[in-house]
Amino acid sequence: MKTDIRKTANFRRDIFERIAARDSNQLWLRASIKDVKRVVVVAAASRSGSSLLFALLKKIPCIYSLSGESVPFYKLNGLSGDAFFSDQIPVGTPFLQEQWFNLSRDFLSDISLAANENRAIKEEDMPGRYIDDLALRFSLQWPAVGFSYEVFTRLAQQAYQAYRATHKVFCLEGFYLELIHRLRREYEIINPYYYDIPIRMVREKFPSLEIPSGPPDNTLVIEEPPFILLSPRQNAQKNDLSDKTLLLKSSADCYRLPFLETIFPNAKISIIYLTRNPFGSVNGLYDGWLHRGFFSHNLQAILKSRKQMLGISGYSDRHEWGKWWWNYDLPPGWQDYAQRRLEEVCAFQWYSANNAVQGYLKKSGKLPCRVAYENITGSLASRTAEMNKIMDFLGLGRGSVKHLDLDKLPVVQATQPPQAYRWKKRKDILLPLLDDPVISGMAGQLGYRKNNIEGWF
Repeated sequence: MKTDIRKTANFRRDIFERIAARDSNQLWLRASIKDVKRVVVVAAASRSGSSLLFALLKKIPCIYSLSGESVPFYKLNGLSGDAFFSDQIPVGTPFLQEQWFNLSRDFLSDISLAANENRAIKEEDMPGRYIDDLALRFSLQWPAVGFSYEVFTRLAQQAYQAYRATHKVFCLEGFYLELIHRLRREYEIINPYYYDIPIRMVREKFPSLEIPSGPPDNTLVIEEPPFILLSPRQNAQKNDLSDKTLLLKSSADCYRLPFLETIFPNAKISIIYLTRNPFGSVNGLYDGWLHRGFFSHNLQAILKSRKQMLGISGYSDRHEWGKWWWNYDLPPGWQDYAQRRLEEVCAFQWYSANNAVQGYLKKSGKLPCRVAYENITGSLASRTAEMNKIMDFLGLGRGSVKHLDLDKLPVVQATQPPQAYRWKKRKDILLPLLDDPVISGMAGQLGYRKNNIEGWF
């Protein structure tokens, strides 16, 4: 595991050195994350709609954001859940100078401003920087692959030229399928089914490829699948760090909110607290644990030291890898759920994330912007009202809502097509969860009353 982390870090360092040799004006060479002045964190339990809200908010011109979650950069720099036995990073965790520089570089090299992903194709849309960005991201997604920079860039150029020859509009999913088709000639382990691309599109391009069931790598996952797609983007500038707002989203950040104050010591940190009813979130988590994506932590080494394996009923008894691979966030106290039923583990994750956010808000005295998944995915009027509330909270003006295209919500990081009341297919195992006063108590605090369960969607 440490070998693949080191291999990935070395490959990325080589790319950064190449970039710096060509252009010393890179943001990560002229600034650090200490220069960030405003941060807004979408804090939410897993499967509560944070990916959807992140995809919407990053369209706003006065926002800049990471391409995806920050977790891969923590893992690269020795700040993973494996190092602390949970996703909670203790306040006061010491930093080496090199560790700080690398984390700052990883963040600042990844941030970008809003960009139009589907647009007319132009030759200048494929500069060397986009290829470098792709190489940096693919190394996070496939840490076991010994990428060659020269081979990767050659295949990426060929993929773009082939795609451009037959398409007038740049479709991100279509380009990625062409790119992966080329990359698999040298790196067969790369599997398009681990990307956030509709199955029908993958099947059409790769008709003989079977849908996998386990993790993309037997040993290590740096970026949690489904893997994000990286589009050509507008890079942030140094003045953006003070003039605009950095948007962050990661379920692991629910446990790291105090630590973010260390990461961004000179920034005002605001919290958008996104909630969802327990059955919607738990059912989504349950689907994800049985999906080919969302693997986050290989606990084999930790568990072996305790002479045990995961025994999660409904998961660990289905596949051999289910005895040590943990999905989604790893809350403090997860060891007490290592032998429980899958629905109990999912309810524990929902509760733990919400409890951690509430604990931070109480201790810090911060007033968050409370929004509900049900309102964001409700009627157009409901969506607009919820987004206006966020704009007011961030001081961005309600005119920013026009950039969000709320009449048609994007589908991101989904295990199945969105469907209201999907949790009811498992109501027999979900309803008993409310017998636990901890779960029912948290649901009540969030406004989800037991006497209105039929209204939870």
